[in-house]
Amino acid sequence: MNYDEIVDEIINIPRFSSGVNKSGKDNLLKVMEQLGNPHKATKSIHIAGTNGKGSTARFVMDILAAKGYSVGIFTSPHLVRINERIGIATLQDDRKKNLVKDISDEDFVCCYNLIKEAVDIVQSNGGLHLSFFEFIFAMATVYFFKKGPDYVIYETGLGGRLDATNILEPEITAITSIGLDHTDYLGDTIEKVAAEKAGIIKHKIPVVYCTGDEAADKVILDRATELGCKEINVAKTDYIIYEITNKTIDFSMVNRYYRYHHLKLFVGGATYQVNNAITAIVLCNTLFSEVGCIDQDIIQLALDNFYWPGRMEAIHPNVILDGAHNLDAINRFTECVVDGYGDKEVNLLFAVAGDKDYGPMIDMLCQELSLKSIWVTSINSKRGISSEYIADIFRKTIKKQGKKTEVFYDDSIENAFSQAFELVKETDDILFCVGSLYLIGSIKEIAQEVLV
Repeated sequence: MNYDEIVDEIINIPRFSSGVNKSGKDNLLKVMEQLGNPHKATKSIHIAGTNGKGSTARFVMDILAAKGYSVGIFTSPHLVRINERIGIATLQDDRKKNLVKDISDEDFVCCYNLIKEAVDIVQSNGGLHLSFFEFIFAMATVYFFKKGPDYVIYETGLGGRLDATNILEPEITAITSIGLDHTDYLGDTIEKVAAEKAGIIKHKIPVVYCTGDEAADKVILDRATELGCKEINVAKTDYIIYEITNKTIDFSMVNRYYRYHHLKLFVGGATYQVNNAITAIVLCNTLFSEVGCIDQDIIQLALDNFYWPGRMEAIHPNVILDGAHNLDAINRFTECVVDGYGDKEVNLLFAVAGDKDYGPMIDMLCQELSLKSIWVTSINSKRGISSEYIADIFRKTIKKQGKKTEVFYDDSIENAFSQAFELVKETDDILFCVGSLYLIGSIKEIAQEVLV
């Protein structure tokens, strides 16, 4: 099969079977054994969390690359091409910019064929086919084994305890912000979700965490203590934010081991990225604790290089994308808008998956933001939901709050985005596109034609 046929086949592997996104740890390990256990071949860093794990992984990648290491990174989901999930970063010769290369189409095909052969052997002996996420994870481990980066950073998919990536034997683990999401699979309380995330903690392997919730912190602390792990709660790191603009954040951080003064983060006013950056800084300093703290110049170079698509990403002076797709992320998004864009008229383009708890998300958006207009669309997925239905919820919420914002809807993302952009492109207004990473990916695909 060629690349396009392979991508189509992988995309159509069921995401969920009997409520889980996996065939089982033993089954996956049988496949990995057929491949020579490539997941054990490279030093790995394992990161879980409800929100912020992808950004934290990217910050860690940038710090390690700035120190001169080659770094593999496995994240999800992808926005436009599936290759985005697997990449390797190295620092360029001028030591000013990271080069992140996604897996090539040729390597993608090669890795697919290796995994398919191993899966066929396991199935012929009574085993199961891998789930979508297990399959792409296995491809990543083979790719990194072949390319040989110094470190590989793996972001979990769903949860942690039962996640495919949890077969790793990492050098260090990290757990980022925890909130209620995927409650059907992870539990309906913060403590239950935290317990699933804490499942990545390994015996005597250091864990760094920044959950934003005391109940979650206790779950992680208890688990780390039980397993004899060094645990570092980033909440105990003091930091001060000096200035927030719609382009940069100036902050300092101090703990008992190191101090970094007036670091500059180029994240479009996304204050939540400060916590992710600090988590990454603490993680990397813990990883290299035997050789002393990392120089501020290295940290700042990494922050200069940070880029994470779909997180307060400005694709036009009037258009910003943020893949806030659960209540915790929407809360962080609204804080960013209030802090960094208080002098702008705010317009919203929103789409959400039907299995999300979208009612509270809509309440928060309408309550916290002064919205000039709202456009609702629908994602092109089995998880999509009628834009007319969601628009009606927005109208009822706005009326209940005594506001008069106009609400428009169109199931076509291209139509909705085009019409919303027409309203803002000759103004100083900002159009924020929020609510689903599927929405963000679709807009990135159509943006070149619309943003003219």
